[in-house]
Amino acid sequence: MIPAFTFVQDVTRPVFDFAKTDLFNKLEKWLILTYLVLFSRGIVTLVMTGGASEGGGGGEFDYGFLTLLWLLNYLITACLCVLKWDAIKDRLLAIISSNYFYWVFLMFIGLSTIWSEKPDETVKATIGMGGTVLFGSYIVCRYSIKEQFNLLVTFFSIVLVSSLFFMLIPGYGIDFAKHAGAFRGIYSHKNIFGPIMSMGTFTFLIYSKTNFCVNKKLAYLGFAASFFMVVGSRSSSSLLYTLLLIFLVHAIQVLRLRGQLFAWSLMALASLYFFITTWQETIKVTVLNWLGKDPTLTGRTDIWDVILDKIQERLWLGYGFDGFWHGIYGESFYVRNAVRWDLPNAHNGYLDLALEIGIVGVALLMLVMWISFVKGLAILKNDFSWPQVWPLVFIFYTLMINMSESSLANQNSFQTIMMTIAFTSVSLEFNKYFKATAALPDDLPSAQGELVQRQL
Repeated sequence: MIPAFTFVQDVTRPVFDFAKTDLFNKLEKWLILTYLVLFSRGIVTLVMTGGASEGGGGGEFDYGFLTLLWLLNYLITACLCVLKWDAIKDRLLAIISSNYFYWVFLMFIGLSTIWSEKPDETVKATIGMGGTVLFGSYIVCRYSIKEQFNLLVTFFSIVLVSSLFFMLIPGYGIDFAKHAGAFRGIYSHKNIFGPIMSMGTFTFLIYSKTNFCVNKKLAYLGFAASFFMVVGSRSSSSLLYTLLLIFLVHAIQVLRLRGQLFAWSLMALASLYFFITTWQETIKVTVLNWLGKDPTLTGRTDIWDVILDKIQERLWLGYGFDGFWHGIYGESFYVRNAVRWDLPNAHNGYLDLALEIGIVGVALLMLVMWISFVKGLAILKNDFSWPQVWPLVFIFYTLMINMSESSLANQNSFQTIMMTIAFTSVSLEFNKYFKATAALPDDLPSAQGELVQRQL
C-alpha cells in the first residue's frame, strides 16, 4: 500500500504544483465564466437549434450534448475542490455549518425520490441539483465577495458583447417568427434573455456605486445597454421587474443614511407589499391593460387554475423533484389535455416547486430566503457595502421573476447557481461580522451586551 500511495503522490504532485500558479488561476476563472454562460443556456442552445424560433416550424432537438457538458462540469468542480482544498477548506466548512436549512431543503429534494411519480428522473435531477449547488458553492469558497462581484460583472459584459454580435447574424440574435423583432441575444428565447438582462441591469448599477469600480463610465454604459436589451426583448414582465429593482437599489442608497429611518422604511415597504397583495387583482388588470397585455397573462392564469387542482392532490409532498412535467408520459398529461397546450412548465416557479416537492418544500426554500434576507439586512446595518446589497436585490428579483417564469430551484440552472452564491456568501459574511459576539467570555456580560447593541 505504501509504495502505491507514494506512486500516486509522485504522479499527482506536478498537477497540484500547477494548480498553485497564476496561469492555472486565470484558466480557472475563464472556465467558470464559460460554464456560467452554459448554465444560463447561452450560445450553445441557440447554435444547437440553428436559431430555431417559437412558431418558426422547428422540430425536436437532441440536448444530450448539454447533459454531457453538465456532467463534465460536476467532475471538473470536484477536481477543483481537491486541487484547491487548502485554499477553500475553511470557507467550505463554514458554508456547511451555517446553511442548515438550505442543506435540509436539498436533502428533501433527494428524499422525494421515495414518493416520486418518476423516481428515475428524480434521481437524475437530484444529481444535477447537487452538481449545480456544488459549482455555486465552489465559486463562493474560491473568491471573496469583491471577486465574486467582479466575476458577475465580467459575465454580464460577455453576455452583452456576444449578444450584440449574434444580433448581427440573421435568424439568431433577433427573433423572426412568433416574436419577430424581439431581442434574444445569445439565448433561444426572449423570455430567457429578458430576465438575464434584468439581472445584468441591477448588477451594473450596483457595481457603479462600489469603491472598486474601475471605470464608472463603462459601468453606466453596461447598465444602459442591459436596460436597452430588456426593452428590446419585449418582455413586459422583465421590464416591470427591472424598473422595480432599479427603484429598490436607489431606495437602499437613500435609506442607508439612518438606521431608524431604514427600519421604518422597511415597515413601509412591507405595508406596501401587503396592500399590493390584497388588491392584486385590481392592480393586475390595470397594469396589464396599460402594458397592452392580456389580463390572463397570455393564458397563464387559466393554466394555473388547472395546476392548482393537481397540487391539491399531493399538497404536502408533491410528485417528486422533476417528477411531474414529462409530456404525455407523466402527470402533466392531465394539464396538457385540459388546456390543449404542450406545456414545459407552469410558468410560475412557486407552482412548479409545489408540484414537485409540495408546500413543505416551498416552505423550506422560503425559510432559507427569509433567513438570508434578515442576515443580509444585519450585515448592511453593521457595515454597509454595495457588494453586500447584491444578494438582497437578487432575492427580491427571484421572488418577483418566479411569479411569471419557472426558475426556482432547478437543476443545471444559472438562477440556482446565483441563488446558492447569494445564500452562502451572506452566511459567510454574517459569520465574519457577528461571530465576535459568540466568542466573548461568559464573565463579560456587560461588554457582550454593549457589542450586541452596537451591532444591532
